[in-house]
This record gives sequence, structure tokens and C-alpha cells, in this order.
Amino acid sequence: MNPNLLPRDLVARQLAVSSRILTSYERRGLIRAVRDGDEEGYPPAEVRRLWTVVSLHRDAGVNLAGIEAILQLQAQMDALCRRLRDLARELDEAIPGAAAAPPED
Repeated sequence: MNPNLLPRDLVARQLAVSSRILTSYERRGLIRAVRDGDEEGYPPAEVRRLWTVVSLHRDAGVNLAGIEAILQLQAQMDALCRRLRDLARELDEAIPGAAAAPPED
């Protein structure tokens, strides 16, 4: 048994949704189940993503197309933040002491 893989039925119970709903999210490409031997379920990162999907769908009333768009925008923002951190690190390396200097008024 893979301790990092949560079975679909357990996740469904914890989120108070049916396994069928989770399967429909998978078909739509909103989440992905992982197979490890005979076991199928969700790793922790996918459970967090699934919680977001369920919250948006059930609690906020966002339709699946809207959720898909939100998740894509979120992925783009994450990529942008990573790129900005990389650029800031490169700048710090290129200009020694730049990070320690106070901003000019």
C-alpha cells in the first residue's frame, strides 16, 4: 500500500462528494488519479487541487468551464511567480549588494 496515495472513495467521503463526481472531474481533466500497482487514488498535491475544484464547484457555484479557466490562470500565475523569483535571484547575483540597498525615493 502506498501511504502517499489516498483512495478515491476515502477522498470522496472526506470531501462529502460521490466517487462518480470525482470520476467526472477526472474525465474533464480537472484532476488526475494515479495508479500504483493495484491501487488507484490521489497524491496529496492532487487532493489539494481537488479541494479547490470541489470548493469552487459546490460552494462558490462556479461551473466546470469556469473552474478549468481558473486552474489555468492559477498555473500561469505560479509559473510567472517562479520566473520572477529566478530573475530576482539572477539580478542579486549580477549586482552584488543590490538586495541590501534601500529603495530610492
